[in-house]
Amino acid sequence: MAPLIIWLLWLVWPASVATIIASRPPPTAGVRAAAAAPSGQSNEALRAALTDAGSSEPARHQAVLQRLQTRAFLETVDSPADYGAAAKLRLRVDQVVEALARNPAPSAQRAFLALTTNRIFLAHDERVISLILASVNLRPAPPALVRFWDRRSRPDDGFTPTTIRALVDNGSKPAIALLERKMVDPGHSRDAKISWMRSDILRHRNDLPLLQGCTRLLRGKLSKSLRPLLVEVLFDYRPGEWFRPASSYSPPPLMSASEGSRGELRKIAELALATVSLSPEQRSAVTARMSELEKLADSGGGVH
Repeated sequence: MAPLIIWLLWLVWPASVATIIASRPPPTAGVRAAAAAPSGQSNEALRAALTDAGSSEPARHQAVLQRLQTRAFLETVDSPADYGAAAKLRLRVDQVVEALARNPAPSAQRAFLALTTNRIFLAHDERVISLILASVNLRPAPPALVRFWDRRSRPDDGFTPTTIRALVDNGSKPAIALLERKMVDPGHSRDAKISWMRSDILRHRNDLPLLQGCTRLLRGKLSKSLRPLLVEVLFDYRPGEWFRPASSYSPPPLMSASEGSRGELRKIAELALATVSLSPEQRSAVTARMSELEKLADSGGGVH
């Protein structure tokens, strides 16, 4: 039900839906305020699962995976009331999924990936969202994760805004490659793509792999009507025009961009000025940002 509601909202207020998704507490946010007081059995089951998920022992990762694939365990750690409040509060099982995703041990990551195809775990939308949000920690994204993301970012799929955010936040080459595919997929609406650009791409517009993906999009199959808007997102910032009062995203400061990212921005600027149909305001934004880059280079400021 939750993804359907999000999709219907997208049709009416596309720029606001990403804010609704982004405003949900991330898996790493503080202590959960429970919808109902957890029982001793629930707390004990959660503690044991977290210990196993954070372990370096493959046998314990397999053990926690087996529990996560059973209704009995899932119903023990989270009640129906918890699922009802999950849009505002964390599920307890989110903590276990996050611990597996953050664990660098190959066996822990295999356990996480196994959940992306397990029917019992995927039976509830909130657990699907939990997997998508935690998946940003797997870098570079393995093929099984890319397939999961692809399944959860189809046109008219209510999970798509969350998945696109995960692709950009993950930022690995496989994730950005899938983002490029979604940006040129005619099944996704123009408004949806504009919203992705003005939220997720904007927040990461200093990231080198993302900038390289944007270069490929401008040279490749991205719709000609979207190219000026992508350039605008990379070189300008217009919160009053792009966002409603209840929503806003901010770009990172230019001085935090690495030398490689600055070089890619220069390449995109040359490409945009030569090949993209920009308005006078957009052209001015590109040249102004390039002037900022030159000043940073002259002063030796920023990341090297």
